[in-house]
Amino acid sequence: MGGSNSSTAVMSDWSPVKPVTPEVKRMCLEMKSQVEESAGVNFAVYIPVDFISTNECGINYTYVIKVDVGGETCVHVKIFQAAGGERNVQDTRYPKSNSDPLFPF
Repeated sequence: MGGSNSSTAVMSDWSPVKPVTPEVKRMCLEMKSQVEESAGVNFAVYIPVDFISTNECGINYTYVIKVDVGGETCVHVKIFQAAGGERNVQDTRYPKSNSDPLFPF
């Protein structure tokens, strides 16, 4: 179907991986209960590490954030932020290793 060419095209619309900013960290921490619900796990450790992002016309943003949840385990979190500031967790990938790269999903 789409093959690897379509994922290369999709990735080109995303930022490079960056360390979390105070704004992204705060957003991720505020969404922790939704992340836990999506992943089906309560996390004792929950430390946002780095992220990628994209936007539509500068108004709607999507973030994929790597969150350290202890040991060598992470959860990858996809958060959508609408123009009005409303946010929701669209999806999670858990468990992931600390060495797993971030990519759009």
